[in-house]
Amino acid sequence: MALQRYRIPHFLGINQSQCENDIAPGESPMARNMDTTGGRLSVAKGYVRHEPAPYPAPAAARRMTVWRKDGIRRFVLFTETGLMVLTEGDTAWRRLYSMPEGVALAGTQQDFQTLKIGSTEVLLAACGKTQMQKWDGSSDTAEAFGSAAQLSDVPAGFVELYYSRLFAAGDPAHPCRLYWSAAPGDGRSVEDWTSAEASENVSGGHVEVGTDSDPITGLFALSNQLLIFKRDSLYRLLGDRPSNYRIYPVNAVMAQPLHTACVRYGDVLYFLTNNGLYYFDGQTVSRAFDADKVQDILAAADLSDCLAAACGDKLYFAFREDGAKENNALLVYDLNRRAYMLRDGFIVRALSAEGGTLFLMDGEGYLCRFPEGDSYAGREISASWRTPMTDLGSKGSVKQLRELYLRGSGGVIAVSAQTGGGTVFFERLMPESGAEILEAPLSGEGRAFCLRLENVKGSRFTVDGGVELLFDAQRRVL
Repeated sequence: MALQRYRIPHFLGINQSQCENDIAPGESPMARNMDTTGGRLSVAKGYVRHEPAPYPAPAAARRMTVWRKDGIRRFVLFTETGLMVLTEGDTAWRRLYSMPEGVALAGTQQDFQTLKIGSTEVLLAACGKTQMQKWDGSSDTAEAFGSAAQLSDVPAGFVELYYSRLFAAGDPAHPCRLYWSAAPGDGRSVEDWTSAEASENVSGGHVEVGTDSDPITGLFALSNQLLIFKRDSLYRLLGDRPSNYRIYPVNAVMAQPLHTACVRYGDVLYFLTNNGLYYFDGQTVSRAFDADKVQDILAAADLSDCLAAACGDKLYFAFREDGAKENNALLVYDLNRRAYMLRDGFIVRALSAEGGTLFLMDGEGYLCRFPEGDSYAGREISASWRTPMTDLGSKGSVKQLRELYLRGSGGVIAVSAQTGGGTVFFERLMPESGAEILEAPLSGEGRAFCLRLENVKGSRFTVDGGVELLFDAQRRVL
């Protein structure tokens, strides 16, 4: 019988939404630290250290933002004991604010917002434990935001700018209360939350959204509305001034996210839950059509400290897998190609994007640029890609594997072929040029088979132009 051909024309992403027999050859039921940009299969980039000074107590890191002011980046970090900052070019982190004695941050209720108070741009930091702090980027320490006289000394945990006003929530004493500031101008600033005699429309104020038993858990501003996440529900505020503010519930079937697992891309809010990726399209919440492609990964994931960021055309979500106590994996979603990939082998203490660059704090407290470089700051990347286990729609035939052909370049590639008769394994050095073809004999037989491609001791390779496998198929004799 003539040899038959199994072909992977190009590589896509992870797909766990169907039986492996039914997914495309270019998709994988599980892949780690691989990149499929352009349909090629490559060992993914790692990360490189951006600053030489590590944060000395990385386990205490809670949430980070990157603030560029006057052309200089400032990495501001919430820790268990307060606020720290590392300015580009400095040799050490320094403290901006210390939590009062006996008060420590717990959980993930911290938020940042840049805004202007008068003519000065400042960074506002909120933690839900103490009065919010503001920093102008040059002073030695941060200072308290607002005052009791202006009704703005609230220990809010969530802050957003919407139509030039500051909105805040997460006050432990009033868990369902939404605050807003006065409209800036005529001596008013976002630190003033009082009523103004001039008009209701320039006044500050507040409103109770739902009930205290359903506390506010996040605020996110889009171009024409403010989303108000609560523990068990979602509301949206419409209008551009207090006289026409309207708050409506969003009637959607959804899993509630952690506010740090939410990220804006354009004018769309995306968020990750154990039920998959969701998005708010301006009217309601929808579950992504391809959310099931990573259903097995998310079913076992711990998202209790999930961190999210958008950079370029990709969304990044850091989470815990395999029972880890810290975020030790990144789920990467390519919005253009609609492809999911998994990155692991490192710890993510903090995550933030600025100016087209994704920054993470690794397990040792170093600020790193991701994805760059050929290693994780000197540690080897372990990468693998498995093809679907398939019987090619012919369950009665026995496939005898014969030869494997692939084109690409790089270092050593490890290939294993699994069949009902067992697994065969070999290593080969990739061709020096993408114009050459790597040929390798195969053995083993079974009614179904799959391939696994891996790197060896951090080696890097690219498979370009797909993969072809030749096999002999024979009907089983009864």
